[in-house]
Amino acid sequence: MSHFNKDIDEVTKVQALKGKQVAYRRIYDEFKSPVYNLAYRMLQNREDALDVLQNAFVAAFQNLSQHSGAVAFGFWLRKIAINQSLQQIKKNHRHKSHSMTDDWEAGEAAPDVDWSAAHDLNVLLRQLPPLSRSVLWLYEVEGFSHKEIADWYQMSVSFSKSQLSRSKKLMAEWLAKEEQGNDQQQNN
Repeated sequence: MSHFNKDIDEVTKVQALKGKQVAYRRIYDEFKSPVYNLAYRMLQNREDALDVLQNAFVAAFQNLSQHSGAVAFGFWLRKIAINQSLQQIKKNHRHKSHSMTDDWEAGEAAPDVDWSAAHDLNVLLRQLPPLSRSVLWLYEVEGFSHKEIADWYQMSVSFSKSQLSRSKKLMAEWLAKEEQGNDQQQNN
């Protein structure tokens, strides 16, 4: 069951709409961990995830009157958190004029990975370019369709599919490299 598949009670919503801090705190305490974890998985950076956490709750509280109740509050908040994460990815991309990831995407060697920890999902995710990582996470873990992902990025469905394929291919190559390294160590 998704940690976002939760609603807030009507009393809490009414109090939050009136700007009551106790209601904001109740909502924040209920959803802070899932929002942070989602942001961290997409961004692989603690500071950026904390920024997204803060921005997502600010946006949610400012737009609470727009939550119709058609979906659980948590799912509504999840969309806000994803949008904030995607904005952070775009912001980070604009501020990096040239990075190791850019070189790597251009065909240079992949960054060195601590292969003893390579099966740790965070280690593998951290190695993926931000766009590929976020598409992989949204599709495979959050369960969004390629169309929904494409809409978020304002791109085509084939963009989402190609990013997902690319992510899986890169991760498979890294795991194969790890296995090859382990085999060589055993043979020595």
